[in-house]
Amino acid sequence: MMYQKIAIAILLLCSQVLPASASNNSELTTDDLHAVVATAKTWKGTPYRYGGKDKSGIDCSHFVYSVYNRVFEGISYRVAEDFPRSADFNRTQSPHVGDTIYFPGVNGASAHVGILTDVASKKFIGAQSSTGVKEASFAKGTYWGKRPYQILSLLSK
Repeated sequence: MMYQKIAIAILLLCSQVLPASASNNSELTTDDLHAVVATAKTWKGTPYRYGGKDKSGIDCSHFVYSVYNRVFEGISYRVAEDFPRSADFNRTQSPHVGDTIYFPGVNGASAHVGILTDVASKKFIGAQSSTGVKEASFAKGTYWGKRPYQILSLLSK
């Protein structure tokens, strides 16, 4: 019984002393997420190149990494398949503009990632092999809308 009281006292003390970001992951601001989208749109028209890392040609994972790293320094690079397991991202049921959309690889198609630009209209921007960096739709009936997807939110930086 005494140990329970001590544990509760420690928990209460820690919850008052630690900043909120140390005890939970607070959400990014709307301005942060809009900065992500604005940065992503500066890449429009960049051609697709597998393994590409710059505006002469870029692939989807380098695109998402480059955008997020420009807005939030210190984001680690990862290939598309690794986004759902990343410590930087968390799956969400409440998508926001600026979140990441992840399409797992299915039926021989590679995994793909992009950045949400319009939640209501189901649009994202990404480096597609067929179009380069361009906005695309994941609404029902579209190419991307036929694939399963997850929305991943960047954890506070």
